[in-house]
Amino acid sequence: MNALIRTAMSVGPVLLGLALLLLPVFYLSWRSARAPKKGLPLPFYLFASLGSGVLMYGVGTAAGIWLACSSPGSSNLCGLAGFFGLGPLLSGLVIVATAFWLVRNARRGADSGPASRS
Repeated sequence: MNALIRTAMSVGPVLLGLALLLLPVFYLSWRSARAPKKGLPLPFYLFASLGSGVLMYGVGTAAGIWLACSSPGSSNLCGLAGFFGLGPLLSGLVIVATAFWLVRNARRGADSGPASRS
């Protein structure tokens, strides 16, 4: 269990930073794609991606604190595993997944519309 917590604490912040760097990359790749494409307003994209990340940060932090502090031999700093480990890890994963899903659906949305009749 300690190896899992140590791994989450070293990978989590890096993954969250990478997710925040990939957020504009996904949006710019959608904007530079050829038409036709469905509209994806920037405020909606940012709110959906970052909002889901904030929610999962809370869930991951609570789960990390519970996992690290549930053993009888845990120290008084066991809560840091949630704040710097599982919280950022889950948050980064959800931000990347949400951003990728939004951009992919915006690209496919224009293609799956009603067929034109001749």
